[in-house]
Amino acid sequence: MSLRGFSKAVARLPHLVMSKSGYSSETTDPEYTDLEERFKLLDASARKLSEDSKKFKDALSSLLAHQESFAATLLEVYSPITPHLTSPVAADGESPMEARISSGAKSYKQTEPISLQAAQEFANFSQATRQFLLPDLETIERRLVAPSMDLVLLLDNVKKVIIKRGHKLLDYDRHREAVKKLKEKERSVSDEKSLGKAEIAFDQASREYNHINNLLKSELPVLLQLKAPFIDPCFQTLFWYQLKVHQVLSQAYGDLIKLPAFDVSLSAAVGFETKVAAQAALLDDLSLVYRNRKSVPSNNPLSPDYVAPGLPDTADASSPHKFQSPQHAEPPSYATSSQHQSVNSFKQLHGSYGSSIQHPPFERAYSETEDPAATFVTALYDYQAQADGDLSFMRDDRIELIERTADPNDWWTGRLRGATGIFPGNYVA
Repeated sequence: MSLRGFSKAVARLPHLVMSKSGYSSETTDPEYTDLEERFKLLDASARKLSEDSKKFKDALSSLLAHQESFAATLLEVYSPITPHLTSPVAADGESPMEARISSGAKSYKQTEPISLQAAQEFANFSQATRQFLLPDLETIERRLVAPSMDLVLLLDNVKKVIIKRGHKLLDYDRHREAVKKLKEKERSVSDEKSLGKAEIAFDQASREYNHINNLLKSELPVLLQLKAPFIDPCFQTLFWYQLKVHQVLSQAYGDLIKLPAFDVSLSAAVGFETKVAAQAALLDDLSLVYRNRKSVPSNNPLSPDYVAPGLPDTADASSPHKFQSPQHAEPPSYATSSQHQSVNSFKQLHGSYGSSIQHPPFERAYSETEDPAATFVTALYDYQAQADGDLSFMRDDRIELIERTADPNDWWTGRLRGATGIFPGNYVA
């Protein structure tokens, strides 16, 4: 701020304080006030558009980069495991694999070819998609980000004029008040001279204020009418580029799902649960994964980890209160299963569940329709109840899951067709 500007600010300060505290009147213009409020909305929208356009460009660039990086990492995970040791030298007529076997080198179970092919194709599609869409990011910069920034700079210039109008309004009001006070008092010779100077200053302040006020009232409506034509090219660019991104990704992944590794007949949830259940059974055989892991007792009698009052709070595989069902690979038979008998004794100790629970009529009616917030599992095999409290179901039945444990070889609790009971977790996915 220059010295002249600082002097004007000091001269305006007393009147500004008095007008804010209500001791001095302030000139108002309803027409201009309405235009200024509409301009403030335009200014806020333009700044948000500029900020969001930058975020959109950065987010799209990050999406393409991270997708390619994720695909490369996925391909590395799916790639065959190779030892870091020096491979044995193959003899004449001997293949490298035969040389490895004859030398006693450790071999690993490799990824299925269809899964490895899917990972390779996904990596290829991700790289090709990024290379195809990356040049168009410059279009976003030129036709969306830069124009929105230009609009913000343009509105900043208008805001400077509005601020200047506010200063001229203060000068107009304070000179008007000075002339009014001098006219209302009994004036001496020096007061007459002061009145003449005040009237000259008021006349100049009136002309400057009216000029800038009329300028804003005449040109602000034109600027407000131009906001849509100014933004429309940016909107068109955003629309067509998003459409292009959608079409490119849709075509790429449309070709990808034709590979045998992807079963599009299953939903994402069912496919995920099926594969997770299969891998969880394999993890149960790895003691390294569960090394030093302590079981947390449950306070729910239906949980396999439940510990009744007065009983030890830990149970091993031989405990009559800990159920171990057979492997998930084959449907187990419970006709002569000692583990199932231990569960029956557990039920006798803590009460019978499932069929003994009486549901009100409205709850049974509601159970016929699926609760969107509920979790469901799909039966892999038929199961007939072997004891009171068991839940019977047929293959492909959707069972509402009430309680489950981390171990699929435990008993879980579910509801089907109004009946509630427990069932073996390795029978569902």
